[in-house]
Amino acid sequence: MNARRWAFLGGLGAATLHGCSPSAGPSSESADGAGPFAGDGALAEAGGPATGSSESGSTSPSSSSSGVGPASGSGRDAGSGADVGTSSGVGAGSGADAGGDSGASAGGTDAAPGVVAATPPMGWNSWNTFQCNITEALIKATADAMVSSGMQAAGYEYVNLDDCWMNGRDSNGNLQWNASKFPSGLPALADYVHGKGLKFGIYETPNTVTCVGIYGGTSPSVAVGSLGHEAQDARTFASWGVDYLKYDLCQGKRSSFAVMRDALRATGRAIVFSINPGNGSNDLCPPNGSPPDGSSCGLTLPSTANLWRIGFDISASWSSITSLVDQDAPLSRYAGPGHWNDPDMLEVGNGGLSADENRSHLSMWAMLAAPLLAGNDLRSMSSDTKATLTNQEITAVDQDALGAQATLVATPQSGLQVWSKPLVGGNVRAVALLNRNSSSASISVDFTKIGLSSGAASVRDLWQHADLGMSMGSYTATSVSSHGVVVLRIAQ
Repeated sequence: MNARRWAFLGGLGAATLHGCSPSAGPSSESADGAGPFAGDGALAEAGGPATGSSESGSTSPSSSSSGVGPASGSGRDAGSGADVGTSSGVGAGSGADAGGDSGASAGGTDAAPGVVAATPPMGWNSWNTFQCNITEALIKATADAMVSSGMQAAGYEYVNLDDCWMNGRDSNGNLQWNASKFPSGLPALADYVHGKGLKFGIYETPNTVTCVGIYGGTSPSVAVGSLGHEAQDARTFASWGVDYLKYDLCQGKRSSFAVMRDALRATGRAIVFSINPGNGSNDLCPPNGSPPDGSSCGLTLPSTANLWRIGFDISASWSSITSLVDQDAPLSRYAGPGHWNDPDMLEVGNGGLSADENRSHLSMWAMLAAPLLAGNDLRSMSSDTKATLTNQEITAVDQDALGAQATLVATPQSGLQVWSKPLVGGNVRAVALLNRNSSSASISVDFTKIGLSSGAASVRDLWQHADLGMSMGSYTATSVSSHGVVVLRIAQ
């Protein structure tokens, strides 16, 4: 997930990726090209088990639990986006009902009806702040805060568990949740999240063990992966009411990505499929156009998953953020409804990032049509962090139904950048004027560089929430802060 994993896991060092050790490469087998958009959405019985175990392993808290969790109840249907029918995407159905279609609410236009992840997923993931310290109470409180903070209104909808939720398998090979951490069970927790109008996500790996079982001192019999159990686990996830699966390579088999993709589709449930195909900082797997939709590791990413990590793990530092922006810059052609480049989870509100850096971070992820998965503590975030994450004019850029990823169109001088992202409506652009330098600067955008004419255009500042009037041929933002950004909506 990110570099914080390694502080938690005993400082294994920057050479180790979440879920991946560069010295232990995965199988070179690649997924087939059938793709998440080729299925017929046929309904399969999602009757997987729903059991919990209080056997603690090294990740469990000291408190005990009574053992087996409750059977799956209404969680499989409650507000989960599980409408079944003919569909493109990894799972069947539109995936747009639990929290409303985020593309429609934020972008104002329906985004590719019937496509899973028609706009980049928005929500929250537990790892950046909590690592293995996750509990039922924490997840419920986070869902509550997502609603009360205004994040849900801004488009955030997924509440995602990361590693450390599981506690091995039962005698029939069915996944068990850690019942000390989740005494009511994951189906009941999914029901709670769905009851807030939100969606519920979970984590697994294409290996026999998860990352904490490799690096974190957790017993491999507790931190079990999905390799060899793909169909069984997919049915379990569907029966529990899961809407999002993060599938992290973690020294596993890349060939398993397609197996899990097909297993999720066969459940008949709309489950967003997010993968991390990288295996260490020296064995990443971004798309590279060879063949046209191929990647450096042989996977055909747009037909394998709804989103895929493109680089090494993020950390809460300016250098990490800008490095991931640079890695994503040449990949715009691969992004679109149902398939997105993923530069990793958000660090807004974490570490030592300044307010300007937080705004630049969110802005550039929105410009890049990236998933927006917050990683901070939503229960106690500052007013400034909340205002940043809930800027609906910025999240609308991310969720624009056209699904275009921004491109770098000008570099007026070293460290000053002009990025342009086409929006629905024809001659409409989101423009980010990014200052990567250590002192403030003026940055200009030439309208012809963003695909508009040299005539007059209306300009709106999306952070100031202010219409700036008409400009002829260009616009200049004066005194853009160090590590700051000005985001504009320019229309002719």
